Amino acid sequence: MENKKSFGSFLCQRRKELGLTQKELAQRLFVTDSAVSKWERGLAYPDITLLQSICQVLECSEKELLSASEDVEGRRAEQLAKKYLRLSRNYRLVQYILYGALTGGCLLGNLIAGHNLTWFWIVLAAEAMVASLTLLPVFVPEGRRGAACFGGFAGCLVVLLGVCCLYTGGDWFPLAALGSLFGLGLAFLPLVLRSLPLPEGLAHRKAALYVGIELVLLFALLGAACLDSRGTWFVSAVVWTLFGAGAFLLPPLLPQLPLPAGWHRHKALVYFSWETLLLLLGLAWEGRNGDFPLPMLPMALLCLTLPWGWLGAVRYLPGSRWVRVGLGLVWTGLWVWLAPFALDRVLLASGWISSQPYDLRLPFDLTNWGDSQVLSANVLFLIILGAVAAGGVCLAVGLARRRRR
Repeated sequence: MENKKSFGSFLCQRRKELGLTQKELAQRLFVTDSAVSKWERGLAYPDITLLQSICQVLECSEKELLSASEDVEGRRAEQLAKKYLRLSRNYRLVQYILYGALTGGCLLGNLIAGHNLTWFWIVLAAEAMVASLTLLPVFVPEGRRGAACFGGFAGCLVVLLGVCCLYTGGDWFPLAALGSLFGLGLAFLPLVLRSLPLPEGLAHRKAALYVGIELVLLFALLGAACLDSRGTWFVSAVVWTLFGAGAFLLPPLLPQLPLPAGWHRHKALVYFSWETLLLLLGLAWEGRNGDFPLPMLPMALLCLTLPWGWLGAVRYLPGSRWVRVGLGLVWTGLWVWLAPFALDRVLLASGWISSQPYDLRLPFDLTNWGDSQVLSANVLFLIILGAVAAGGVCLAVGLARRRRR
């Protein structure tokens, strides 16, 4: 407590503000008039067991009584909380009246006009969709409102599409529902996942979970579209979608995936293996009518040797970074020189005959840039020479730095 005088002054002030006499206060506290007088004159303190009763009679908090001053901030916060609760209650009441009046009016209107319920269900589903954004957040804790609104809105939207499809007698519901869910998830699912209480195993894999959910929805949408068009392209669409999505999204997602022990050191190998497998599967499916395995498989493997060679040089060969990059550049020069020759052999084995077969002895002539065939050979020679020369420089720098050490 503060000193006795400030305590007595505050006690006297609160008593007078409430219009009480010392006798009336003493009667409510079951003490004598003289005891109250001593408190107000600063001659004595009340017994500690009376503090709660004094606060109730004087309509103040224990903090105010003990500090002998009004808690303005506390009272303001309490008033604001009460005001918020009152506004929230009134807001809910207005929503109940509006939605109830609209529902009742449409119900009666539909029964009077058609003697049965038809378009009323469309209005009801639309009302539920709007209420999921305006009324549902009031009943959900603050940290879960975003997820609740998204789930309620998406569910009501699917119901609305289903009701409209039944009302019109169409067969477009699967495409519309899956397309809507895919689009909504693409835009809002990251925000929803941030607020959801996910299990420990998924809490640190939200990006992977987001991509996985969107891929499932996309595949379902592709399947519905394929069935609707009575096509046979679903497998092809799934494989090439996985290939394209993996090419861009797999590198940042690999650290979040639950790979076996020891595989995290070989994420680049996992990435290349996955993309290679999907590429070969896609080519096998596309060429199932005659172009696979020849010439598709050898051509694909030939093209894959370049990135796989870089992976082996940069990731797994011993030596410094300069040495590994140099070996990668030398491999690029060799690949640019040898790959066209191997491609010619593949096409020849497949029955294709080239009018100008590739010759390993490039007919380059740096003094002649007018002939188209010589021009192509000159450009190819300069690319090979540049790659090998850059690789040689990197190797030299790497070896020189190693000697200095």
